[in-house]
Amino acid sequence: MGASEVYNRCEPAANGQPYIAAKQAAGVPLVALRVVPACDPLRIMGESMAGALVVPCMATDGTLSTLQLIPPPDVAARLKAAGKPGKLNLPGCKVEGWFTVGELVPGGVVYIVEGIGQAWACWQATGAAAVVCFGAGNIGKVAQALRLNDAAARLVVVPDVGKEHDAAKIAADVGATVAAMPPGEADNFDAHDLMQRDGFDVLTALLEAATAPPKPEPKVHPLARFVDIDGTAKPPRWVIPGFIGHGVVVIAGAHGVGKTTALLPLALTAAGLHGDELMPRQWRHVVYVTEDVEQARRILAGLTLHSNLGIDLNRVRERVHIVEAVRLDPAFVASVGATYREQFTRTVEGVEVLPLVVLDTKNAVLALENENDNSEASAMMAALKQGFDRLPVWLICHVAKANLTRSDALTSRGASAIEGDANQTMFLIREGESRYLVQGKTRFEAKWPELEITSYTAQTVEPDEFGNMETVLLRWGIAAPAQQSRKEAAEQAAEQQRKEDEASLRQDIRDAVEVAWLAGNPLNRAGVKAKVRRKTSDVVAMLENLLHERWLYEVQVPAAIRAVNSKAAYLVNLTTEEHETLIAGAGLPADKLVIPKSWQKQAIPPVPAPESESAEVAHAAA
Repeated sequence: MGASEVYNRCEPAANGQPYIAAKQAAGVPLVALRVVPACDPLRIMGESMAGALVVPCMATDGTLSTLQLIPPPDVAARLKAAGKPGKLNLPGCKVEGWFTVGELVPGGVVYIVEGIGQAWACWQATGAAAVVCFGAGNIGKVAQALRLNDAAARLVVVPDVGKEHDAAKIAADVGATVAAMPPGEADNFDAHDLMQRDGFDVLTALLEAATAPPKPEPKVHPLARFVDIDGTAKPPRWVIPGFIGHGVVVIAGAHGVGKTTALLPLALTAAGLHGDELMPRQWRHVVYVTEDVEQARRILAGLTLHSNLGIDLNRVRERVHIVEAVRLDPAFVASVGATYREQFTRTVEGVEVLPLVVLDTKNAVLALENENDNSEASAMMAALKQGFDRLPVWLICHVAKANLTRSDALTSRGASAIEGDANQTMFLIREGESRYLVQGKTRFEAKWPELEITSYTAQTVEPDEFGNMETVLLRWGIAAPAQQSRKEAAEQAAEQQRKEDEASLRQDIRDAVEVAWLAGNPLNRAGVKAKVRRKTSDVVAMLENLLHERWLYEVQVPAAIRAVNSKAAYLVNLTTEEHETLIAGAGLPADKLVIPKSWQKQAIPPVPAPESESAEVAHAAA
């Protein structure tokens, strides 16, 4: 039903109406106020409105826009118990305009309030007109309309406690004054509350003492704000002391390098939960936006329940706030910075400790049409810096290569403006079995050029979504200053690999010599080179070492019995006991010196005698 149809069914209000009586409003103007008749079928939110006080809301053109209904006490109590408002606007009708208590006089005083009770109190205390705005959100529009209607009117905004800041801004915009409630009152304390508690005289004095809001500071162009040069050199503002500063930090790593397993634990260091040398002096809240919430939960479970770091789960819940990533426009993403700042900023000794925001990853959070477009990328970085308003931000990115090492040109994927506009860049790389978080561009001198990431794993058994128990692998990485540089580590790894290769070659040569000798066809030097498939120069050098060290022995084959000249000597492998015996000056066992038949000339059989000669020999023998 329309507002006019409902209003025309209602009865004129009288002083005995429960709400009027409760507000001690006897004698106030009741013209235009109505009451819903007892038999009226009007129901709102399931409640009968019979007996409700009806306050009309009149638009600037004099038409009725909506009605506010203030139900009887029993209905209001039920609505309040259900968490619903005690004053109801007519459904389907928009609040446009106001209701006036008293008479608007050209150039006269007009008090601007939220509700009918405050308007009655102001009228009773001063006799001047008061307008009802039907809520704080409509005060600005009403004040603007009143000022347009009467440029000379003395407008006075009378805010409830807690709305003073908004009232001052509205008053400044329309040339009004503000009559604020006494300091120290509870939120929503209003003019009617003051009148009921302290009387009309106190309210009258407060209204007459209304003051103009302070003039706003003159606007200064952002590029005309000059910084004082005082000769001091302040240290950087650290998120991770000596390594990561404030601002937007771009951290890039290849697919599969383990960015989240390394950076979520590092974010816990910023939260003051672990870190030794990297621990900040004051912890900060961390908002970690991730595309894989379950992975984040597994990492946190490993850190709190299966590591030796002593991280308390309740402190993690207090300081670390996980958010599931949603891909949105960069400017809209950055607008959440105001919420994070308000909710999670700590003040320690007068210094704001701002929350850290981690966006893991860029592609999962920030919607770009073309990440290779420098203009679009630069706009994204500006949105992050300005929208997050000085909050430290870690922007986790990918790189184009499958993996980065220190020999590569370190750069993140996408437009160069991403790194160019960042306050700091870093790269997560893998070298061998080790991972490092390496400094890129910085605007300060870092204490460490890189951090080494040490990986840890643990297993636990947990129920899946169907209640079936399943083994879950937990993996996380802890960053710490490396005990040695990556160059030293690489050199050490190369030396270790050289030693392992050398030991393997030694064993391969000795095994080949041993097996051939046991088979009765021993190898000489040429045979070993052919048998062991390694670099020939390495095999030759190792043969010389083994002979020099007397782990191999070269047995000479006498020329008289050699099968061929190329088999002048063969090799035998010595056991540890044989080696020690030889070193002590004793000889080798005889079996090691026996020339195998395969290395000897074949015996020539005797030439048979002619048949006649054989008969003579046989006769002589007889």
